[in-house]
Amino acid sequence: MRTIDGLGNWILIIMAGASLVSMIAAFQLDIIVNQELYAYGLQFSDVWAYPYWTAIRVIFAMSWLSLIVTIGFQIYKTMVVRSIERENEEELEVTIRADNTNTKAKTIKTPIPKKKK
Repeated sequence: MRTIDGLGNWILIIMAGASLVSMIAAFQLDIIVNQELYAYGLQFSDVWAYPYWTAIRVIFAMSWLSLIVTIGFQIYKTMVVRSIERENEEELEVTIRADNTNTKAKTIKTPIPKKKK
């Protein structure tokens, strides 16, 4: 199960990286269209402008969504793992009280092995 969790984390990180690359490429494309192509005689037209603007907006929206979901999931998973580790630490120390001849309680702490997920 740990291997699957680790693989899932890497897939999300790769997707977030791909989203960043997509946004950088979209910025570069926007610079080409809005600066360089006009120097070569590009004429503005609503016929190509509206689909272009829509495509750029979709690229940025999906890229931001992917980044936000990846970061949110990593934060959530970190919080859950830490809370599980805290619970396991509390369970690890089992106190066994044994009466000795002096009527004092003797405390023995024994670790319980962690459960593999």
